Amino acid sequence: MTLLPLRAEDYAAWNEFCAASDEAWFWHTTHWLDYTLAYRPELNPQSLSFACFLDGRMVAICPLIVETQRNDRDEVAQFSYGGDAVAAPAYSNSLSARQAKSAVAAVMSHLDALASEHRVKRVCFRSSPVAPAFWKAGHPRLNPLLRMGYLDVSLATQVVDLSQEEDALLKGMRKGHRAAVKQGEKIMTAEVLDAGTITEERFHQYRELHHKAAGRVTRPLSTFLMMYAWIRQGDAVLAAASIQGKPVGFALISVYKDGAYYGSGCEDPEFNHLPIGHLLQWRVMQWLRWHGILRYETGIQHFAPVPHALVSEKEMNISLFKRGFGGTTVPFWRAEKFYDQDYCRKTLVERARSYADTALLGNAGGAASTEEHE
Repeated sequence: MTLLPLRAEDYAAWNEFCAASDEAWFWHTTHWLDYTLAYRPELNPQSLSFACFLDGRMVAICPLIVETQRNDRDEVAQFSYGGDAVAAPAYSNSLSARQAKSAVAAVMSHLDALASEHRVKRVCFRSSPVAPAFWKAGHPRLNPLLRMGYLDVSLATQVVDLSQEEDALLKGMRKGHRAAVKQGEKIMTAEVLDAGTITEERFHQYRELHHKAAGRVTRPLSTFLMMYAWIRQGDAVLAAASIQGKPVGFALISVYKDGAYYGSGCEDPEFNHLPIGHLLQWRVMQWLRWHGILRYETGIQHFAPVPHALVSEKEMNISLFKRGFGGTTVPFWRAEKFYDQDYCRKTLVERARSYADTALLGNAGGAASTEEHE
């Protein structure tokens, strides 16, 4: 096994590997890697991504960025994506069981060496629930990262099966969501803009509304330009809603292989009392189904605070809203590893203390909703 850093001239081969590996999804590509490097410049991100070769053939990739979190007391270097979990290493479908075991050992050993060299204190990996490998087992599986000595910090997410007929998709929605879609169709129009229909003007409208909805510019212009490029190259679509020609809402969806992911959305604050999001999501589901996409991940599901995710009631309500579009709640595999004992102890103690405080306040249990069962 030979391990080599990712260089600019290797981008095409890297992305070809991603397209062929069942474990890789859009988060593994250089397109997302470059986006992450530009996303939060204050973290001083640096790519340490590398590939594993066997007899000159790329058999594994590890997209990796080291970022530095700073506070009043210290600096902490971590392997992360904009402060969030990194895409887990992906391996070639062609590897035998013995070769795969050797590749995993080589990748993990090199990862640990890089952590030591760059004084990294923690890494957190994630696996995509819409990557083909996730659905191949046919039975529930253990988080594969746990076999490598990582600590489980998994969450849950919602995935809609788009192989169904449209009537079945509508029926799978919550009753209130179906009514909201019908109401939205009466007062606004919605369309999905793809590589063949997107224009600079329409994308500029999305960017301007994104700033208006947030009340500020939330990230660098370069990240928006990358998103526009994704749409032009077929790795994303932009759903747009309007009233009498005035844009009132957008949703950007990543599309890769046979899966899709709801990336971001924005609504005009002057019109957010209308069911904009309901209609946009329904148009997205229709478009994805028409274009052969099998699964659509609508987003993380929080049912109650957990030690590694002390979510608010607002975040749980957002999850409830997303479940209203139907689908199945599935595991979102994540796992972490600490390279510094003091930092590990400090982090886990702080999590435990905060979780205990949450429980004592009576907020540790999520409220059940009968609306889900209508």
